[in-house]
Amino acid sequence: MAATVLMSAFVNALLARESAASNDLINADIRAVRMQLLLEPDIEAAEEGDEYETLNSGEASWEASIEPTDVVDLFRVQFSIRFSEPPEGQAAEYSETLYLLRPTWSEGDERSDLLQDKREALEESRGDYQF
Repeated sequence: MAATVLMSAFVNALLARESAASNDLINADIRAVRMQLLLEPDIEAAEEGDEYETLNSGEASWEASIEPTDVVDLFRVQFSIRFSEPPEGQAAEYSETLYLLRPTWSEGDERSDLLQDKREALEESRGDYQF
């Protein structure tokens, strides 16, 4: 009976180790593909996405949906990846929401409008106070 319990515990430990290794592989590939988005200076190219050959999950196709927020130069990004050959037991698709501060993605007129709105809100909040 003791041998059965020990063997079961050993098998469970091996399965947990294998699962953790698989998670490490897919997470490393996700980080590498995410870096491709972060390195993209052009908003249109970032939204279009690209393909990237990963070390462990085959080819990754990524794309992003990018929306400006009410904060100057801050963007809400829906980022999705599809892996051609994910590690066994891992999903082939991954998505996440990121908030990125990217001045190169801002359009001049939108940025000016947001700055003007913030300036007016600040002046209104000051009221009659003089500094």
